[in-house]
Amino acid sequence: MATIKDVAKRAGVSPSTASRAMHDSPLISEETKDKVRQAMKELDYSPNFAAQNLANQTSNTIGVILPAREEAVGDNPFFIQIIQGLASICNAHDQLVSVASGQTTEELIKNIETMIKRGNITRFVFVYSQANDPVLEFIKQHSKIHYVVIGSPYTDKETTCYVDNDNFKAGYDATKFLLAKGATRIVYAHTDLSEKVQNARYKGYLAALSEVNITESPLCLSTERDDEIKNSKALGQMLSKTGGKVGVVACDDILAIEIQHLCDICEIEQSELALLGFNNSLLAKTAQPALTSVEIFPRFLGSEAAALAINTKGNDKLKLETDHIVVPHKIVERASTKI
Repeated sequence: MATIKDVAKRAGVSPSTASRAMHDSPLISEETKDKVRQAMKELDYSPNFAAQNLANQTSNTIGVILPAREEAVGDNPFFIQIIQGLASICNAHDQLVSVASGQTTEELIKNIETMIKRGNITRFVFVYSQANDPVLEFIKQHSKIHYVVIGSPYTDKETTCYVDNDNFKAGYDATKFLLAKGATRIVYAHTDLSEKVQNARYKGYLAALSEVNITESPLCLSTERDDEIKNSKALGQMLSKTGGKVGVVACDDILAIEIQHLCDICEIEQSELALLGFNNSLLAKTAQPALTSVEIFPRFLGSEAAALAINTKGNDKLKLETDHIVVPHKIVERASTKI
């Protein structure tokens, strides 16, 4: 039976490139994808997850760590897509995926400790990056544990395996997109600028505005359910300051859709705004009007993180050339930016 190494050899690429091509990674050219698909066809290759005995199953498992208090993976489509990407690569390489979650940091650490002691799991993927993270500090105490971070690490960046988007560039590109649409004033809507992704996108937004000498307009909105009136007032005050075309860069799709809701409450015509979010989630596609969004390819963030986890020290299955991977982004235009 053909293996992924056989496919890679037939296509004239590395195993890591073959694996990425199989899962339609944006990092791989269409020409290379076609070569890999042809090799798969010629070799009659299909991923096979062979049943392992209990000892092998535990040693061939990658732990996926969700942020504490993430009650259900199903509540956040971003995490679902990351895990789908992780699973696609793990399945192709006979690896299992086990998810660690917890209502509190303490509960999460306890669950991870159980995975290490009883499951003999030595490889983990953090689907988030957080400053002063006690969970990460717990993992670092175990010298035999290898980990990968999805997001930009706060510390030890040069020595940490991580997968990320260029969020500065994404924020910059989103702002330039709205400027090209004719917006003469652009608002950056966020919930917490101390959060690394939101802050990086904000800095990209500032860089784009500085090139055209437009003053920044940050808008902080609360995520608390009881703050709808407060948020409505803040949005109304912000938008009343200008008579020109207004663009809004929201830090993610969920906040962008909240802004659409606030516009309805404040009786603000959404046709007067050019609104853009991030993640290109299902929510963006079903919003009214449909939301223009920056696609950051969460499935590929997951698949690249899995490749790094599989490629830990002593394992050269994928022969990766780097421990740091940047996944590209693109803007998907919909009705919300037609002003």
